[in-house]
Amino acid sequence: MKMKKLLAGLFLAGAAAFNASASVIMFDDSSFGGSGSTMFDEIDWDPDLAQVTQTDTNGNGSIFGGQDDFMEFGQTLMVNFKQSGMPNFLPSAYEVFLDYEFNGTAEAFPNFGGLIQVLFAGGSATLWADTTVNGAYDAGTATALGTFSLVNGNCMTSVAGVGACDITMKFNANPGYFYHNGNDISGNNAVYSQLIVTVQNIIGLSPNYNGVPGSTQEFQIRHDGNQTFTVPEPASLALLGLGLLGLRLNRRNKA
Repeated sequence: MKMKKLLAGLFLAGAAAFNASASVIMFDDSSFGGSGSTMFDEIDWDPDLAQVTQTDTNGNGSIFGGQDDFMEFGQTLMVNFKQSGMPNFLPSAYEVFLDYEFNGTAEAFPNFGGLIQVLFAGGSATLWADTTVNGAYDAGTATALGTFSLVNGNCMTSVAGVGACDITMKFNANPGYFYHNGNDISGNNAVYSQLIVTVQNIIGLSPNYNGVPGSTQEFQIRHDGNQTFTVPEPASLALLGLGLLGLRLNRRNKA
């Protein structure tokens, strides 16, 4: 019983730190030609076309009746930083991109109007600032601001492509760009982001893999998104630390 209570307390401590409301973060762009700092609690991403490769994993020749593996990659341009819903427009001297790739499984359900459930299994993304302003990522002038790794994520959408995704990622900021309460968050390994994606259209998806069971098909998904970040406060981290300490002490006593 004690172990169950301890584990429950540890879970609640972690959830409190993880599910806190969006944090206000300062972004400093002075090191790559920007004008200074911007405060934000949300990033607004432009609509983009993700490239998807999906395999008829179960060999039934259909996107219905079983989970099929997929890989997705793409790149989206930031529209602006936001704070309390009000936009802070980006300087005209640079662009910010999110370069992403994900994998997982997708399954369509004919009895629910062609509803598609997507479960993400892995993935990563990189946040870039590009000083060549041309609407495209340029490797020669791009600066990496940080990286993301998938924690979990799922989507619910229709075959027609109307739906939404909820993706949680751990954020590893590069030093010198992102600050919370005056502290550089690059050394904080407990920073997470939540990406809410609005799916607008699916282009080129074949319900029957073009009549070739076990084959692979390629299609595109148009979507945009809004992203928030959670930086745990010291009190939340201390609570989580106490939970971990109690778990270790309990194990030691049982040994």
